[in-house]
Amino acid sequence: MKKLGILYIAFILLGCNGTTKKENTSTSTMSTKDCVKQIFEKDSVFGHIRNYDSEKGSLTEAINNYVKNAKTLDFSNCPEGFEAAFQKHVDAWRDFRKVSDKHPTLRGELHEVFAVIEKTEDSTVFKSSLKQIFDTWTEVKETSK
Repeated sequence: MKKLGILYIAFILLGCNGTTKKENTSTSTMSTKDCVKQIFEKDSVFGHIRNYDSEKGSLTEAINNYVKNAKTLDFSNCPEGFEAAFQKHVDAWRDFRKVSDKHPTLRGELHEVFAVIEKTEDSTVFKSSLKQIFDTWTEVKETSK
């Protein structure tokens, strides 16, 4: 619980400092490696929040918050193709809502919710959507080099 609180505070600080950070990180002195590292670090925080938001709200709400947070990322100095790959990954999460929308009352950590959905009549669509999320993440990692 303490870790979640710390991450929540970190998220708030990132949100509050978003404009300033964008200005500071978009300078030409930032390397592409630094840009990618910063995107991965922020996505890790956003992903952690997403994974636990579904304990107190719907999975769709958690995904919507993740998508909203991902839109705040600054890709100014990242490698060519990285931003497009990352946006495809975010779109895959957005598309996952066609599954999560059918289960608005499920609560639990993301993977617990997934385990329940996997056993429903939506199993095939679930697996296909989840594969798309993993495939697009692989593309993000490949374009980060």
